[in-house]
Amino acid sequence: ESQTETETTEYGPINMVVDQLAGMAVEFSDQSSSQLQGNIDRALASITGNIEAMTTNAMGEMDLAIDQTSQFLMDHVDCNPAWNLQEFTANVTHQLNGCTLNLGTLVEALRADGQQVMQNVQSFVQQMSQLPLVCSQGQQSASVALGPLSLGFDNSNNCFMNGITSINQGLAKAMHNASLFLVHTRRLSQEQVAQAQQCSEAVVAQTLDYLSAQRANCS
Repeated sequence: ESQTETETTEYGPINMVVDQLAGMAVEFSDQSSSQLQGNIDRALASITGNIEAMTTNAMGEMDLAIDQTSQFLMDHVDCNPAWNLQEFTANVTHQLNGCTLNLGTLVEALRADGQQVMQNVQSFVQQMSQLPLVCSQGQQSASVALGPLSLGFDNSNNCFMNGITSINQGLAKAMHNASLFLVHTRRLSQEQVAQAQQCSEAVVAQTLDYLSAQRANCS
């Protein structure tokens, strides 16, 4: 009987409510964290997709002219004896890659910074999941350190309410910073995509002009 009383005292209805509240808070925070990760992944996919599409489309605009000019110059070797299709194509590809260099740098920065943003958010989710146990274990202590938080105890229930409030405030700030990070990344990527597109179009125009001149000079 004394054992039953002890168990009821250690884990009673209030403890069950605390655990349920913590579970719901963690579930909601996990969903928010997953949505954030999804937004970061989509931003990465969008930028890398733009890089690939830009290069592919540019080469597609030049492929026919390159092939026709190459065949023409091979049929008229004296016009440009130094012509080399592989070297020419590699040079054009190198120029196009230069157009998207800043976008590639942005992708790497987004991966690194996005990982840090996710770690900040997930640290609060982890603190939330550990809070009931930490409060229960620290019930007899004057205070307990939980991550960046220092929580005072009147009892474990006050610990939980104070802790969940502090953690939610920290999580809200981390999510707000994450939103600002994504907005800044989208704006920067739009600017750099526009610049890369202009650069790519210039490479295409210059290449087509060069190929046209090669054929004209040999006529």
